[in-house]
Amino acid sequence: MTQPAPSTDLDAALIRMAAQPEDAAVRLAFHAELSRAELFVLLDAEVSGDAMAPRVFEVSDGRAVLAFDSEMRLAEFAGAASAYAALPGRVLVAMLAGAGEPLSLVINPDADHAAFLPPEALAWLAGTLAAPAPDEARAVPESFAAPDLSPAVLDLLVPALERRLSGTPGLTQTVLAGVRWQGGALGQVLALAGLPEAAQPAVARAVAEALALSGLEAGSLDVIFPPAPAMAGIAAVGLALTPRPFVMPEDQVLTPGANPGMDPASPPKLR
Repeated sequence: MTQPAPSTDLDAALIRMAAQPEDAAVRLAFHAELSRAELFVLLDAEVSGDAMAPRVFEVSDGRAVLAFDSEMRLAEFAGAASAYAALPGRVLVAMLAGAGEPLSLVINPDADHAAFLPPEALAWLAGTLAAPAPDEARAVPESFAAPDLSPAVLDLLVPALERRLSGTPGLTQTVLAGVRWQGGALGQVLALAGLPEAAQPAVARAVAEALALSGLEAGSLDVIFPPAPAMAGIAAVGLALTPRPFVMPEDQVLTPGANPGMDPASPPKLR
């Protein structure tokens, strides 16, 4: 039977994971996509203030919250007008992991390739996403070169970074390079251009998440935001990455119930 075309990047990751359930790299790629995707969650009632009440379903393995990768998929499943909220996957995972009772997450329950994340999987992912962000490098670089990483590591790291940085507003250039610091120490850097200073800590956090979900240590890569002349030199020797550019939506329409949770620094409270 022909597999239906994926509706979103998350749906595509679900399809790949269903086809290769034992492939660790595919599972990590799914978790990375889940952390950055926007999810639509059925609620028991409209959002009130900063609190929301997801509808909890009894399933064979306990109690679960249902989430969908699009409003259309949620509407088709619900079959009637229903309260819902839209929020980043990383926020929903943290909410459910800290809910005070064992809750599972079912993603796209109407699909043959639906994903079921039990409480222990949500706890692991929440802990991984809460890993400390790498500090912006403070040492003085002496020279740059091509990244000194094995093909196996690059095969995991490059797609993970490109996925996580896709759609980042302002990002104009992304280069992975080897570095020699003053004093002789060697390392690897991710050089990013075009980002305003206020956005840099959040992007460093995104890089930490990508590293954690690629199976690599966050300390193995420094994040730097060099000025244009230095960036040109790094780009001449480093490996250029191609995250999908940011595209401004044609219509900025507020999603019902979406405001709580869209700011990862101020997640909604479960009722």
